[in-house]
Amino acid sequence: MNRAIDRLPNLITFLNVLFGFAAVASLIRHGQGLGGGAVQASWFIVVAAILDAMDGKLARAIGTQSALGKELDSLSDAISFGLAPSALLYYMHFAAWSTRGPLWGLAGFLISAMPLIFGTFRLARFNVETGVESAKSKFFAGLPIPASAGLIASYVLFFHELDMGTFWVKGLLPLTLVASFMMVSRVRFEGMPYFSLKQGGRNSWRFTLFILVLGSILFLQSLALLPAAMIYLVLNLVRHLRQHDLQDDSEEQEWSDEAQS
Repeated sequence: MNRAIDRLPNLITFLNVLFGFAAVASLIRHGQGLGGGAVQASWFIVVAAILDAMDGKLARAIGTQSALGKELDSLSDAISFGLAPSALLYYMHFAAWSTRGPLWGLAGFLISAMPLIFGTFRLARFNVETGVESAKSKFFAGLPIPASAGLIASYVLFFHELDMGTFWVKGLLPLTLVASFMMVSRVRFEGMPYFSLKQGGRNSWRFTLFILVLGSILFLQSLALLPAAMIYLVLNLVRHLRQHDLQDDSEEQEWSDEAQS
């Protein structure tokens, strides 16, 4: 029985990569355009992100973290959150750039590939800089690749649900650039919040925010995903900038004290 439970995190990881492939397959099956293929692929990416959050938590809970599990997780993430969103972007918008000429077509292809290229680099950097035991760190250097893919997928789902025409598709270019460069940045992004009764009220506001976001997603579904992703991105950027300003002020004060001594 214990051996079966030990395999459960890897099974969830395999389901993650399966949904990533399902996203790509749905795009191929439906053909190019803004129809059901893009919506279906976006939901598959969201489900893969949920599974990705589950496997690591479960592995830590039952004490089955391993080097093999870490490598499986990275490979599955490269497919579900690198290849799948890149295929989604190319399918929805950038493939049509080829009608403007070969150079435009090449530009569209390369821009579409950015989530895959930048995401795989981020995964490799994470594997090099952290070990299995340190993977439970509270913060990540750069936007996590599941969050980047979730931002792109939630953008598609949000505006498709609103049914406001196709003008919003042009926003995929700046969205792709932001999501890609945030992945390889050194901005510190917080992982899934850890809640402990021993901490008392220290993280009560985080718990409240987490419940509000989760409740809004359950009730509003696709309309809540993009605001939740944007809140996550903006809050971490603001915290990073504030800490950077405080560090600069501290270094300036230290320099001033040394100059006066």
